[in-house]
Amino acid sequence: MKGIISLLIIVFLLALAFAIGSQNEAVVTVNYLIAKAQLRISTLIAISLAVGVIIGLLIMLTSWLSLRVKLTSTRSRLKKALKEN
Repeated sequence: MKGIISLLIIVFLLALAFAIGSQNEAVVTVNYLIAKAQLRISTLIAISLAVGVIIGLLIMLTSWLSLRVKLTSTRSRLKKALKEN
């Protein structure tokens, strides 16, 4: 049930984002280190969101991998301790 509610909230937020994005037709100039580009505001927001999600996932992945390594180490130590007793 929790998964269905989460999915409905995500779908609603995506629909809202598309509705708002379709109304933002203005073009802005984006200057970055190597060049500059002219993008619609909705495209710029979508790119920024995607980059943020990717960075967040990478940070969470490193954290998760670190915890998995610790868990594996702890399980092996527990297994050794149980064999000794």
